[in-house]
Amino acid sequence: MHALKKEIILLKLGGSLLTDKNKPYSIRKEIVRNVLSQIIKVYKKIIVIHGGGSFGHPPAKKYQISGGLNSAISNQILGVAETHQSMNYFNSYLVNILVENRYPAITMQSSSIFVKEGNSMSMHSQDIIETILNLGLTPILYGDVIFDKNGSFSIISGDEIIYLLCLGLTEYEVSKVIFTMETDGIYIKDDNNKNGHVLLNDCFARELDSLELADLGQKIDVTGGIKGKIDFIKKICDLNVPVQLVNGLKEDYILKALMNQDVDCTNILVNE
Repeated sequence: MHALKKEIILLKLGGSLLTDKNKPYSIRKEIVRNVLSQIIKVYKKIIVIHGGGSFGHPPAKKYQISGGLNSAISNQILGVAETHQSMNYFNSYLVNILVENRYPAITMQSSSIFVKEGNSMSMHSQDIIETILNLGLTPILYGDVIFDKNGSFSIISGDEIIYLLCLGLTEYEVSKVIFTMETDGIYIKDDNNKNGHVLLNDCFARELDSLELADLGQKIDVTGGIKGKIDFIKKICDLNVPVQLVNGLKEDYILKALMNQDVDCTNILVNE
């Protein structure tokens, strides 16, 4: 029954927030500890999903993993293993901090939960995720290599994982998705503002297509950047799930967002 579903929040930790994307395999340790300390304070059902940052993106780019199997790329299969292992390392670093602080977090390998077939991706282990949640553990998922039933592979981004969780969880209803980033949210062009842009505070998902996005020189990664994120936000809102984009560098913003307190951020509301 729909009414009996338990509420859950999905929290996406951006890879560029947690790592220095200009420096391969680097962790912004103070920021990571600050972010994780806020998660520890929240006694709510959440699933945490983190991006690849300076770990997943360098090998994925070098070996063109997102393009699939290509015999012309030297050592590409080794590159698949390197990409996956670099994400495992980064994920273990985060989960270790949580567990050392007596927070019951558990790694869930995205490559073992999601599968690709042609152009479509699907989740085939939602019962494991929900059992883990029911036990009081917090699953930590991450952008990863994904394997294709047709004998190839690709990359599944954290944003894609979030969409598939919204779509596939059966015992839980996603009350909202929080994306954490290095800015206060989405900025739009505004000629009346001295900076030429202004923070978008509230808007409906249907209005996203008509926005004039401000170019803040944001780095584009192998999983799509801000425009790609907006495409997923629209799909998430189509499932009746609101989205918040929150600055993970601001003190206690993540904690406040998880506790449904007011934060200066971008709120994407589901269409009326």
